[in-house]
Amino acid sequence: MTTLKLYNVDLSKKNISLMILYKRKFYFFVILLLIIASKALGQDPHFSQFYANPLYLNPAFAGTINCPRFSLNFRDQWPEIKKNFITFSGSYDQHINVLHGGIGVLVSADIAGAGIIQTYNVGAIYNFRVKVSDQFNLQFALQGNYLLTSFNSAKLRLASGILDQLDLSDLPDGIVPSRSQFDAGFGLMGYTSYLYFGLAIHHLLPLQKKFINNPTLQWDPKWSAHIGGKVSLVQKVRNEVNFGDIFFYPNLIFISQGNFYYLHEGFYFNFYPFTLGTWLRHNFKNLDALIISCGIEYKIFRIGYSYDFNLSKLEHTGGAHEISLQFTIPCNTDKMNSVARKKNNKISPVECPRF
Repeated sequence: MTTLKLYNVDLSKKNISLMILYKRKFYFFVILLLIIASKALGQDPHFSQFYANPLYLNPAFAGTINCPRFSLNFRDQWPEIKKNFITFSGSYDQHINVLHGGIGVLVSADIAGAGIIQTYNVGAIYNFRVKVSDQFNLQFALQGNYLLTSFNSAKLRLASGILDQLDLSDLPDGIVPSRSQFDAGFGLMGYTSYLYFGLAIHHLLPLQKKFINNPTLQWDPKWSAHIGGKVSLVQKVRNEVNFGDIFFYPNLIFISQGNFYYLHEGFYFNFYPFTLGTWLRHNFKNLDALIISCGIEYKIFRIGYSYDFNLSKLEHTGGAHEISLQFTIPCNTDKMNSVARKKNNKISPVECPRF
């Protein structure tokens, strides 16, 4: 009996020690997650297929191909990490003559830590087009957003008999399950038949996210500047794209937000209907990633895939996979132009890549 009692006492102490150990690990995980949150919520998620998600890059792209367009995007960043980052995006845009410009709707969702941290964004865009000359057009866009962020502490409950005994009510005070805010953005773009450039500013209104009473996390304004061109190497019929036509698209994109900034240099090579692209992403001190993309397009349908090869210390995270889909609803551009000609404002689409 004495031996059994001593054994029971030791076992009880062992259980208590395990519970203390798991509890410490639990709080360490929460603190680590909040550190990740400060990075994830302080900065916008990014996409590597910039022109496959045009409204996300710059709201001034709304209505730039004239016909109605649907875009869907999916990004899986750092898949080798169990609690990685998943980002979705969907948009619709088209040109409307009576509005002298384009309209657009953009929806995005960013899910980090298997759903522990979630950010949802719904935006509406109006884009006004100005014909400066026969060869040069300007577009000005305003964007209004509704932003919802949440921290789902229920996701922290792990399937362990010992952890189930922990009281999650004693998490740090001030954790906020969700918060909604309004936001605004602005975009500008100019283009000719062979050159396009633009500037976008996101988060013009102050945005905050508070997980713990101190500190307060804040989104900084995001600046995006881009310039690119189209070089026709082989084009059988002018103003038409046919099988075997060859185009080259050099591009440069600079994105800055808070203390983070990235320069993207790359190009697309289009041998219609196939497209290959490569990009280098870096700041002025270190390399971040080499991006390789490929895609196929046929009439109203486009599909693209890209992979980010990490060149930084995060090389063992699995990079990032990204998939894009685009659908264009055919429209009578001749009729649109006939109406626009009466107002001396012929509609010209932006000749930029689609991936």
